[in-house]
Amino acid sequence: MKATAILIAILTGLACYPQRHESKLANADTAYIQADYETALNLYLELVDKFQKINDKKSEILAQFGLIKTNSKLYKFDTAKVIIQALSPKVLELEDENLLFELTFLHGVLKSQIGEEHAIDLLDSAIAGASTDHKKIQYLVQKGLHLVNSHQLISADSIYKTAQIQFEETGIVDPFLQARLIDLGGRVKWHTGDFSSALILFQKELKLIQGIYENDHPVIAGLYGSIGIMYKNLLQYDKALEYYGLALDIRKRRLGENHMEVSNSYNNIGYLLYKKEQFDKALEIHNKALNIRQKLLDPHHLKILQSIEHIGLCYGGMEKYDEAEKYFRKILEIRTKKYGYNHHLTGYALYNLGAVADEVPDFKKAASYFEEAIEIGKVVYGPHNYDQADNYNRLGNCYLELGQISDAINCFQLGMQSNLPGHIWNKDPEELAEVDHYLSFREIQRSLLGLAQAHSVGKKSITSMQSSISYLQAAEKLIRDFKKSFTNQGDLITISLSSKILADYGVEIFGRLYEIEPKEDYLNEVFRYTELAKSSSLLSKLTDEKAKNLASIPDSLLIMDANFRNQKDSLNNKILALLSEKKDTKQTKEVLFKTNREHEKFITNLEVEYPLYAKLKFGLQPKSIQEIKNHLEKSVRERALIDYFLTDDNQLYSVFISSEISRLAKVNAESIAELITKFRKEIENQGVSGLNDYSAKIYDLLISPHQAYLKKQDLVIIPDGILGYIPFGLLQNDGKYLIENHIISYDLSATLLATRENKKFIKPKVLAYAPIFENRENDYSDSDLVVRSQGLAALPGANREVNLLNSILNCTIRIGMEASEKNFKDEASGYSIIHLATHSVINKTDPDYSTLIFSNDDEQDGLLHAFELSNLSLNAELVTLSACNTGIGKIEEGEGVMSMARTFSAAGVPSVVMSLWPASDKSTPELMKYFYQNLKNGQTKDVALNNARKSYLATAQGKARHPFYWGGFVLIGDNSPIEDDRNLLVYLLPSVLVIVMILTVYRRRKSRG
Repeated sequence: MKATAILIAILTGLACYPQRHESKLANADTAYIQADYETALNLYLELVDKFQKINDKKSEILAQFGLIKTNSKLYKFDTAKVIIQALSPKVLELEDENLLFELTFLHGVLKSQIGEEHAIDLLDSAIAGASTDHKKIQYLVQKGLHLVNSHQLISADSIYKTAQIQFEETGIVDPFLQARLIDLGGRVKWHTGDFSSALILFQKELKLIQGIYENDHPVIAGLYGSIGIMYKNLLQYDKALEYYGLALDIRKRRLGENHMEVSNSYNNIGYLLYKKEQFDKALEIHNKALNIRQKLLDPHHLKILQSIEHIGLCYGGMEKYDEAEKYFRKILEIRTKKYGYNHHLTGYALYNLGAVADEVPDFKKAASYFEEAIEIGKVVYGPHNYDQADNYNRLGNCYLELGQISDAINCFQLGMQSNLPGHIWNKDPEELAEVDHYLSFREIQRSLLGLAQAHSVGKKSITSMQSSISYLQAAEKLIRDFKKSFTNQGDLITISLSSKILADYGVEIFGRLYEIEPKEDYLNEVFRYTELAKSSSLLSKLTDEKAKNLASIPDSLLIMDANFRNQKDSLNNKILALLSEKKDTKQTKEVLFKTNREHEKFITNLEVEYPLYAKLKFGLQPKSIQEIKNHLEKSVRERALIDYFLTDDNQLYSVFISSEISRLAKVNAESIAELITKFRKEIENQGVSGLNDYSAKIYDLLISPHQAYLKKQDLVIIPDGILGYIPFGLLQNDGKYLIENHIISYDLSATLLATRENKKFIKPKVLAYAPIFENRENDYSDSDLVVRSQGLAALPGANREVNLLNSILNCTIRIGMEASEKNFKDEASGYSIIHLATHSVINKTDPDYSTLIFSNDDEQDGLLHAFELSNLSLNAELVTLSACNTGIGKIEEGEGVMSMARTFSAAGVPSVVMSLWPASDKSTPELMKYFYQNLKNGQTKDVALNNARKSYLATAQGKARHPFYWGGFVLIGDNSPIEDDRNLLVYLLPSVLVIVMILTVYRRRKSRG
């Protein structure tokens, strides 16, 4: 049993004590080892009382040692301190050096936990007096961990190497001590910033620990937390959350809701939510952590200050800068008094004050804080440390804003060197291509892009900006290589932010070159960088599927891959169901965690066994302007494309491409977010005068820069960020909607537009759903205002809609209870057109949990989540989402709007009709009737939708003519018609030839007869 192995390991460490005591302490030790601290505490107290009565002083001292350790685990530090003080004279009286040095060690550990710096003196005394190699290594490891917590990383690394050599030379066999030693090495790497190396060590430690403890032991939970932090630092946020969640479940179950380790899990989760910019949630979680810590710790304990600091970060993220600064000033004052000026934590408080000033922005003030943090870093860090790299990079950006270019370049170079352990960089960007190891991806990217920008300031030619371009190219290669380690689709979205940051710099640098000298090469680079930042994770997913086919991976392995995905969807659904029923999710989460790791291992093995797959899966490069021109020339009608890119400082770049020309426009779009918000609000409130005004102003920003080059051609719009929240067709110029002169469609990227494989069918096979809803609480007195949103009101228009569709295209229709989630999953793959007239629930915080509502059945809950959709095998060429806000969702930098429509695109559907605001249950059936009739008549999808609007307006009266009722549905993706006569001829021609041949043979035989 693992418990026995643990006990043997611990008792090996107590081998210096007489055997006769072991059996008496065994039950207490076992309870302690199994993290049943309350039981252990009671047993140790009983033993102390028993040994005092029989005057067995040595046994009493051993039981008291157990009390010290147990109280420390329960964070009852004052009690542990009292026991140590009372025990000291008793240990001295016995004149047993082993007991004396063990007590000294325990006292040092306690001081370390409390956060007192002179703990090191006690640990040194214990090390000097250790009677065995085992004890000496045990004490050395504890000293190393204390040094790590104090951020004395050079000394901690030296201790780690010394202890490692001694462990190997002495030949000690103790997996627990070996694991502790590995943990020390991992923590040194972690706090230096070498996250990849730390992750390898923690994973190695986990394997050892899993051979000692049961899987739900708090020690295992602690390792899950450490591994999660490494994944967080490597920008794999979703994977980190898995580890954090498992750790939290174990700790709450084994230690109780109010244990310190539970607060540590909350702290990890809260900080990750902060990194994901979910500031409200992060603040709530950090307050939970703080409440627990305040009950257990001194008000100035480093853990209390950490929670306060993280709460300050959340306020900063919410742009409450005064509030954030108040928190950070309080922390700086306390830390300076407690630790002194030259301390890592004091430097971090200064760093956060600088970050707040940077956001305000007050760059001069920010620079002064970063300068102070760097001076502290020179004292407390070694030559290579990611925190110091961060300090240099932030100061470099401040210097850039202040126009101190040479100072900025120096800072970025120092930041780069801090990030390259074991490498002396000669400041040549091309040399970085040979560097195979660095500490922090984020910081090396910041250094490279900072150098790219700094070397471009004031330069006016390709020659003078060559250094800038070289740094930009090095950053691009860095991102491309780093991305290859990602397997989780959600984490690919996270890394897309890096592509967006890269694109900000690339577009600005080449945009400036294009302004100086309008060369096609410069414009091509601007366009390429805008495309690098568009739907990167979506393109990766679609490319991944193609790569599996091109790499000739056997069907058996593809089936295994699909089974993994289906199993994960099923487990996620089960967790949601259990949560809704307030039932325990522990076992299901553990199975999901294990399944995710197995799937990752499976994908890694695929990449090894099929190297072509590994090469192709991330190999899709952005299309060039010429390739887009070639694609547009193939269109039946003349088309042009406008690709938008909105930078972080609200500069809006747009590349206009037609078969004849390509050009770049740039405008200051500082007001765009406010205008779009007001425009949408006016639409949903069915206003008129304000709507026209906002529409015209947005037109001036988005369309007017290319007005002189617009003919009557169709337009393909590639929006960026918040631009995806508006239908461009409703933008007005001189009182006319843009849609009056142009047929408009949309796509997620120009590269996707030009690479998409359109699905063609001889005759459409149509599936239409209109579910029934159990919730009848909403009472809408005006049927015009019944919308297909969260309310789950009955939708009589949905039934009429699918029946109208059936009369046009002879569909398979599912109405009421037949329109269930199970039926949809079972049959959707067999149809070329899918129409869903239903409610939707859009989750802007976590897009994976946006939902389409189906009828309930015995097997499914009727909630089809986005994470399920992305793994469905769909063969449809068109999906129409006749529900509310299906084109709306969280805006992810580098990805765009994470909408339900985008999820269908990720599932391989080339054309999606989506809604940009709530869909009226009265007007939508009319609009859809005209749309499908037009499709049946052979019109392309974009023309069919545009003509549907015109047909609707031809008969609409009064307020029903407001754009709210007809302007919200747009087409994203392929615009080709649903039936292709040429395709039909291809299929019919062989049959015609066969018939002709048969008739010819028949006539000849008849003639001979």
